[in-house]
Amino acid sequence: MLDNRCMFLKSSRKAICRFCKLDHRVYMKREVSFLDTLLMLFITGLLSFAIWDGPDLRSMFLFMGMAFTAQVGLRIRYRESVKCPHCGFDPISYKKDPSQAAERVKKFLEIRKDNPQFMLKPKPNIKPIYLGRDQMLALRKSETTTDLISTLEEQKRGLAPQPNSVERQLPQEF
Repeated sequence: MLDNRCMFLKSSRKAICRFCKLDHRVYMKREVSFLDTLLMLFITGLLSFAIWDGPDLRSMFLFMGMAFTAQVGLRIRYRESVKCPHCGFDPISYKKDPSQAAERVKKFLEIRKDNPQFMLKPKPNIKPIYLGRDQMLALRKSETTTDLISTLEEQKRGLAPQPNSVERQLPQEF
């Protein structure tokens, strides 16, 4: 009960990653607020009186520098906290480009697999993707995964020819 009443005092909240289903902390503050601006103006005034013995226009450069630094710092802190520390999934980059976000997650999981710092941390709850025989054959035949994705999408739409019964037979490797 006390947690709900004091929610406005907290700077972060618990979030659940949509990819690995593990929780982590996310900072709620994305940019400088009005109260922060007033505090920076007060600090600028104190520094102006300490350095130049009174108000001075040069103190506005101090204010602008502090405001810029605070804004950039808050944005960086927010962006880094949104990214999942367990699997590397970033929902903001996923909204912009899902394939690039998938590549970053793959790279993060490869690094995580070989890093001893992650041995005692919780493992991401990622379910493996099982491919059918036709998809496995197409994966082996295609040179890049983009060819496979476009072929599968065309098969779903009915544009690409469906594999016949001769191609469905398993090769000797299986």
